[in-house]
Amino acid sequence: MRLTAALFSILTLAACAREQQTDAPAAKALSCAASEGGAVTASNAWVREQKDASAMTAAYFSLCNGSMTPVTLTGLKTPIAGMAEFHETSRDENGVVSMAPTGDIQLAPGERVVFEPGGKHVMLMALPAAIESGTIAPLELDFADGGHVTIDAVARSAVEAASDSAGHDHQ
Repeated sequence: MRLTAALFSILTLAACAREQQTDAPAAKALSCAASEGGAVTASNAWVREQKDASAMTAAYFSLCNGSMTPVTLTGLKTPIAGMAEFHETSRDENGVVSMAPTGDIQLAPGERVVFEPGGKHVMLMALPAAIESGTIAPLELDFADGGHVTIDAVARSAVEAASDSAGHDHQ
């Protein structure tokens, strides 16, 4: 049983990892337009398909703070998972990939944070059922000020996600 859990953890890390591009801007450095009366918005939401309900999966999206005040993302709720945590995948100087919780995520006015494979993402755990490609799931993003943003995410297989990201800028 422990071997199975260890193997699953390694496979999960591998699924969340990807080659880092040295010339790509840091996900947190991307900007979006802030304006008076602007709002926090989410876009490009998707979830990695998971046919094994006893396993975990991940959710990805782009989050823009279009308001003139800083905001703090504190949680995410969805009916397709009993538990969700913000994580980030990183690679050390030896090329070893690891994943760790990030805690709350702060966004300055006009700042965009991209949740994507190989970077920040939301680990979805305690799945009540398998998640098939094409499933639509609401993701409710919770903020420190009590606000919420809800976006529908579509489940994609690894093949669908790879082919979509080849021609999609995720902004």
